[in-house]
Amino acid sequence: MRETQRKGEEPMKRKAVIMAMIMCMIGTTVGGAGTVLAQAEAASAVDTTNAVEEGQVLLPAADATFTEGEGVGPDNEKEPTSYDEETGMIRAAAQGTEIVYTVPEGTEGTFDLYLTVSKVLAAFSSQPFTFTINDGETFSVPVDLQVPADSPASYKDDGEYDEGSLTDSGRFLIKQNLELKAGDTIKVTCAFGCKAPTLKGMVFPYVGDVLLAPAGSEVATGYDNTVKTIPEADPSDPLAGLDIIWLGSSVTYGAQAGGHYSMVDAIQDNHPGTVCEKYAISATTLVNEKEDSYVSRMKLISKDETPDLFVVQLSTNDATTGKPMGEVTDSTDPADFDDTTIAGAIETIISYVQKTFGCPVVFYTGTYAEKENYEKMVDLLLKIQEKWGIGVVDMFHNEEMTAVYGTDLYNEYMHDEVHPFRKGYVEWWTPVIEEYLTEFLGK
Repeated sequence: MRETQRKGEEPMKRKAVIMAMIMCMIGTTVGGAGTVLAQAEAASAVDTTNAVEEGQVLLPAADATFTEGEGVGPDNEKEPTSYDEETGMIRAAAQGTEIVYTVPEGTEGTFDLYLTVSKVLAAFSSQPFTFTINDGETFSVPVDLQVPADSPASYKDDGEYDEGSLTDSGRFLIKQNLELKAGDTIKVTCAFGCKAPTLKGMVFPYVGDVLLAPAGSEVATGYDNTVKTIPEADPSDPLAGLDIIWLGSSVTYGAQAGGHYSMVDAIQDNHPGTVCEKYAISATTLVNEKEDSYVSRMKLISKDETPDLFVVQLSTNDATTGKPMGEVTDSTDPADFDDTTIAGAIETIISYVQKTFGCPVVFYTGTYAEKENYEKMVDLLLKIQEKWGIGVVDMFHNEEMTAVYGTDLYNEYMHDEVHPFRKGYVEWWTPVIEEYLTEFLGK
């Protein structure tokens, strides 16, 4: 579990997203691997100071090792993966590229781990990387990548992206309270990239330095280079102060809501002290056929997490691709679930979350559309609800929401029958989900 400063309090445990992007403008670092109080020289392409404070340890990308391969470069063309001296980062990483940093001599203690990455040509995922410390558990954390306005793959159906160069970079908080010593390794794997019709392949951001900061210390993060704090929770607000994990695909991500702002972000903004972690990759399925399925990605969430609530999207991708429905079993033993079917995947998720994180599970559906396969999925989910006692935000059968279908207002809310615009998330979906979660958690 990662930590940050809660307003007016000592460091408190919180979730991995930490106000989504935990990034700061940084540049090239010069010096040996892990140099404490390392010298820093700003790269011409990056607006930065890249200060390293006392007690911090810097592991430069220049000293990392990485697997050979070919990825998509900044001009949207295939090129070999390489270290870019101008930016001080590794560029054109391909899917499966492994970048390994080694903790230097003289280092021992408890640290928080930060990774430097750039903006990216396209962003349809909040889980670009997996991480492995030595030979330990491989895990993933949300990374809210930004798309520069000048990207050849920019999409602006609703809203605008921040202007800026592709090589603008920042720090992401990856893991807290790590016991590290000289010789330990930190492996970053480019696992789940971004793809768009205009792109020449799967894209990943540039990958830069690793920073080890004394555990619990303040580190300026974000594009604005500030120390993030979590506001104090309002005791009168049942949804305030919660740690909520969201698992899903493009709808959870907010793929058609300029800046990928979904109800996940709205709920975090609406309730002081609440932290929402968005584990979302577009075009993925519940059914566990690929490495990016809901089931597979769920198992990459660190078991150290202690969420108050786990919310899952009932994926439309399973319906549109004709995945098998499967059957609801009489068992609660995961060995009896066929996670290559929709029913089996849903039951696998419920069972795993309850046993691993010990928190309530809520699924949410999309709103009504004339889609027979998805309606069958909703009916199946309601049957599973009877067995497991989970929560279901059933927007598909919500009569007031369905009445909006096909109207001019619906067109203001929805990019298509699956994906809301930002307005649709904020004004239409979020209030319904908030009301349900408040009642569900109050039972």
